[in-house]
Amino acid sequence: MSIDGERRGLGWISLACGLVAMLGITGGLGVAVSAASDDDAAIRAVQEITDARQRANDLADQLWSAQSDLEVLRTEQLLLEAQIDDLIAEVERLGTVLEAVAVNRFVSAGTGGIPLLSDVITPNERVLADFYADVVNEVGANDRDEYRRLALELEDARAGLGANAESQQGLIAALDILRSDAEADVVRLRELEAQRLEDEAVRRALEAQQRQQQRREIDEQQRQARLEADVVDAPAGVTTGGAGPGSRPQSATHVDQMICPVRGASAYSDTWGAPRSGGRRHQGVDMLAPTGTILQAVVSGHVEHRNLSLGGLSVILRGDNGNRYFYAHLSAFEGAPGYYRQGDVVGYVGDTGNAYGTPHLHFEIRPGGGPQVNPTPSVRAAGC
Repeated sequence: MSIDGERRGLGWISLACGLVAMLGITGGLGVAVSAASDDDAAIRAVQEITDARQRANDLADQLWSAQSDLEVLRTEQLLLEAQIDDLIAEVERLGTVLEAVAVNRFVSAGTGGIPLLSDVITPNERVLADFYADVVNEVGANDRDEYRRLALELEDARAGLGANAESQQGLIAALDILRSDAEADVVRLRELEAQRLEDEAVRRALEAQQRQQQRREIDEQQRQARLEADVVDAPAGVTTGGAGPGSRPQSATHVDQMICPVRGASAYSDTWGAPRSGGRRHQGVDMLAPTGTILQAVVSGHVEHRNLSLGGLSVILRGDNGNRYFYAHLSAFEGAPGYYRQGDVVGYVGDTGNAYGTPHLHFEIRPGGGPQVNPTPSVRAAGC
């Protein structure tokens, strides 16, 4: 081969090698672009889930707020009814007293009748009647004033009871709409999550978001624990704040251990301390989900079954970590009482007890078996 021919051959080989190298680089760029595109799609899907959760939680917040208002009205109704009963009894008692004073005064006079109630025949009887009328006016004045005051108070209480009944009717109608909207939104949320989480990239992105949320909740609870420790260690007479013993210090020990009690999506809001019927305060978190939704053990431990007047079918989970967890309003239990592993099915969402026809889980946490703490941060951190 000539020198020129060799040079041309080497040139073609170099060009071919260059093309191969370029194709390799282009292929790598294509993979990178594809991966970036997948990540962007996963991030968008997670944001869609996050937005849907927020909408569902906002509706749940409106629902539970309205439910709380209704329970306050029902409590006021019971108080008004009791007040009215007491007022009626007192008005009747004073009426009897006033009548008895008049009767007894004239009977004790020894006359043949009651001058104030019968015809006066003689001047002497007229004088006697005037005398006893003055006695009645003097002795019964305070009772008569009290009688009139109580009668007016009774009238006001009855008017208040009527206004309360009207408010309840309006709130019940609004609750029906809110309940329907919230329950439908939770169903849509569950369908969306089930669809999006079929993608492995979306699952990984959502798990990463959950770990970040969990870290934030742990940091916040540890900060609260340090603040309350400062209160305990403060010199006598010095107050630096805090919610009191047992309300927070142990809460940071369980937030990173539990999983969500509701399998799949639910809707909830922070209703800790909200008013409840009978003057009670809410000491848990209410998680809205369709009837029959699976409830799972948030940690491993021993499960007990209860049937309570307010909580209906209820589960007590005594965790291996020393914490106690309470599930209420179940439609049914799963299995017998005994030992359950984390994630095992313990029962199903329902509306037993005083759930007022709204299927949901009432969930409580007692760190170390002590007083309840607000479970909402732990529920958020668990990815609910």
